[in-house]
Amino acid sequence: RGVFSCPRSARRPCPPDRIVVLCAAMSETHAAAAATRDRHKGAAQTAEHIGRKVKVLDQVAENVTKRHQAALDNLQRLRHEMDIKQRNLEFAQKARDNLAAKLDANKQKATELRKTLLTQEKAFASVMAGVQDNLRCMNNGRGETRGLRQVNKQFNSLELAAQRGYHCGPGSTVGATKLGGSITMLPQ
Repeated sequence: RGVFSCPRSARRPCPPDRIVVLCAAMSETHAAAAATRDRHKGAAQTAEHIGRKVKVLDQVAENVTKRHQAALDNLQRLRHEMDIKQRNLEFAQKARDNLAAKLDANKQKATELRKTLLTQEKAFASVMAGVQDNLRCMNNGRGETRGLRQVNKQFNSLELAAQRGYHCGPGSTVGATKLGGSITMLPQ
């Protein structure tokens, strides 16, 4: 048998022109098989490469989805905190406004009270001046009105005169002029 043989049914050697045709057919078949194998291999590599890319893309999409969800949760938390702080701010602003109004009312009231106090101080000063004037009048007298001192002095004198049996008031004793010169007068 030669290197190239005809199909087994024939059992005779193949003619050389047929061998050339067979060789060419085999080389074409081998080339086609190699090309098909290369295409399958390239397709497998491409499929593997695309699979890796899809896997990476899936991971990236999953990470983006997770980050998006985390950002939404964070945004919701921040909005909730902002609402709480906004309410606290509104409460503090309302308290500040109330306090400012109270301070203004207290200042106005203090001004009015200061004016009233000044008026009352003047009135009290005039009452005190009247009381002091009346006290002086009561003690010392005024004009024709006798004071407590004069009245007490008179009562004491009258009481002493009653006890002695005579009084020592002006005109109770005989003066030098009434005696008519009987009193010895020393030369001057």
